[in-house]
Amino acid sequence: MDYKTYKCSVPEYIKGSLLYLIIICTVAYFFYRSVWAAIILLPGIYFFFKIYKNNLKISRQKKLLLEFSETLNSVSINIKAGYALENGFVEAYKDMRMFYGEKSLMAEEILRIRKGLELNVTLEELMTDLGERSGLEDIILFSGVLKSAKRNGGNITEVLSTSSVRVRSKICVDNEIELIIAEKKLEMRIMEIVPFFILVYLGITSKGYFDILYIGIKSRLFMTACLVVYVAAVLLSTRITNIEI
Repeated sequence: MDYKTYKCSVPEYIKGSLLYLIIICTVAYFFYRSVWAAIILLPGIYFFFKIYKNNLKISRQKKLLLEFSETLNSVSINIKAGYALENGFVEAYKDMRMFYGEKSLMAEEILRIRKGLELNVTLEELMTDLGERSGLEDIILFSGVLKSAKRNGGNITEVLSTSSVRVRSKICVDNEIELIIAEKKLEMRIMEIVPFFILVYLGITSKGYFDILYIGIKSRLFMTACLVVYVAAVLLSTRITNIEI
């Protein structure tokens, strides 16, 4: 599996398509009051799915990194129990299956490693392959350190423990940041939908109040400018709250 790209499943495609349909219908009603606007916006689903897939890819990579950290910890324990490094990785499958299920990312990767070892592929090559496919700096760095330690006779147990602690620390910091900005993200989402509630309220209490905004070319251009400003504000706020470590 190449973790740098994401292929949506059928349910994910259906969910994404329905979400985009809701978005364009909302935009068409509040900014244009026209069905044609929704039809014109339909091709935008291509760009929507690029963002949609990227978000799913990032979530999967975070899950892989967490499971990888647990795998290193399990391998370290197995080595201390007397297993060789390669067998330590194979035995870690039991822990991954117990903690995350047999369909989990690292459980499947460990099975891949086991098959590779059976075909006389070295563990260093298998970990390098995982690092390249993952697109994660921590796994790539670990594969390089592992290769160097195996080649120069380094302390493998120490390498595993240090790498596991470092990845865990990064995950903890990431979670702390998410917790700190969670309130701000909630406020951001509320501010994004408040204008629509205001429009609905005024539309109910003062019928015809906004009719002038949907008549004539100038009005259409003005509402288009409002839409551009609104989208820009949403993208900017999302970028501000997306903090990468």
